[in-house]
Amino acid sequence: TLPTISIFAKRLKQARETRGLSQRELGDHIGLGKQVGSTRINRYEQQKARCDMDTAAQIAEELGVPLAFLFAESDTLAEMILAFSKLTKTDQGKLLAELKKKAASKSSK
Repeated sequence: TLPTISIFAKRLKQARETRGLSQRELGDHIGLGKQVGSTRINRYEQQKARCDMDTAAQIAEELGVPLAFLFAESDTLAEMILAFSKLTKTDQGKLLAELKKKAASKSSK
């Protein structure tokens, strides 16, 4: 698997571009200011700096993605996290029950 810093960099850039924000805009929106924010977001995306968890949570909130998305190890898992987060709590519960049932039947074989 990829190092965590690489996974975070990839997902951050993906989510930021999906939202149509520049590095400068994202940095400013999370309270770092335009200049410092631009540099900081660039350093995260270029894997030159590690993001602390509080900042990662702020970034996730600003980008409208679950924090877990920024650390998803595979593209499939990342897409599942995004899709799951868009469901109602009721639908999340139903889907989770189905997944657990499916996983249990696979492990018992």
